[in-house]
Amino acid sequence: MNHGMLVCICLAFPCQHAQEDFDQARDFYNQGLALKNDAAQATPFFKESSKAFRKCAGHLPETPSFFREWAAAELLAANPAHALMVSHQGLRLYPCDSQLLKISHWLKQELELDIRGFPASFKVLGSRNIIALLGVFNLIGWVAVFLVRGRLRKLGLFLVCGCMLGAGAVIQKSEDMQNIAFKAIVAEKPLFLKVGNDPSYPDHSGPALKPGTAIKVLDHQGDWFLVSTITGRFGWVMSRDILIDWGN
Repeated sequence: MNHGMLVCICLAFPCQHAQEDFDQARDFYNQGLALKNDAAQATPFFKESSKAFRKCAGHLPETPSFFREWAAAELLAANPAHALMVSHQGLRLYPCDSQLLKISHWLKQELELDIRGFPASFKVLGSRNIIALLGVFNLIGWVAVFLVRGRLRKLGLFLVCGCMLGAGAVIQKSEDMQNIAFKAIVAEKPLFLKVGNDPSYPDHSGPALKPGTAIKVLDHQGDWFLVSTITGRFGWVMSRDILIDWGN
């Protein structure tokens, strides 16, 4: 047996094991679905399914259906933070997959991601639409400045200045949202931010971060990470308590 054949055989074994893990994951998943009316009996099957999906990740073709089933297994196994991470991994490869987008959007709503720092109008209308509206008002303001006189001219000038300031604020908010988006998320349990990078340090004042809350990693020292939330809170957390999206 030559060396080339030996290498091929060695490379084939991980794929074979991965295929077995994938078949096992689907089998556990289907058994869980068959018992979906009894959550106590179904949950252990979904947990085994999620473990098997994790084993075969990276060893088999990563199709949209693969990420959908994996995310569903994680969700039904009561691992919503992992389900959210899986859906985003799939969206990096298949950004237009409608089912993955639905799963991701639904999970964001269910996990109540920490984006309360933004006005409701900003989240509903979107930054582009708000900037377009400000552009219309800005045009009206310039018309008033050049074509009318008296109080209306002054109002037009104030309108122009207000629109420029508003556009700058919207752009900054939009950049903040993009910068914070899933650099990391809180894992499976509520997390308190610590003052320093050691268990002996006290917790920061304020509520615990919910599982799935988006955070931004700023620095790290060993197993400790300095993070910030979109609402401006800073603190230290252990690496095991967060899920870091290295793809970003």
